[in-house]
Amino acid sequence: MLQQRDHNEQPKVALVLFGVGPYRAALEACHVLAMTDHPTTTLTANAQTLLYESSDHASPPSRWLTLRDAQATTSEKNSTWQLGVSGDIMLQQLSANTLYPLPKLLLSRRFSTALCGLTFDQQQLVLLLDARKLNP
Repeated sequence: MLQQRDHNEQPKVALVLFGVGPYRAALEACHVLAMTDHPTTTLTANAQTLLYESSDHASPPSRWLTLRDAQATTSEKNSTWQLGVSGDIMLQQLSANTLYPLPKLLLSRRFSTALCGLTFDQQQLVLLLDARKLNP
């Protein structure tokens, strides 16, 4: 969700940043309903297994992000699920002009359709994920 401040300032996007294996990833904050230390919903998924083809060495999540289930039918509108993540979780406002779509080669070779872009935070690559395409 873009936020405009004044005419000279770039629009900002609120993102929740977290760890997925050895990488940093981010979801648009408007999709994250809560964060817990332990799973509290029946539907859960480890982010590492959703995003990578080989999950043989998936580390157990240290935190759980509660997301609205975008795949739910209209009758299940309030359905939620939890995404297991690792590392520090931070809420950050990044300038919209620092968010980049995936290059065509990466787009064609990605394992998960949820991977939609890239950005940098403190000189570290961050994978941008589309929460609507994550499916437990």
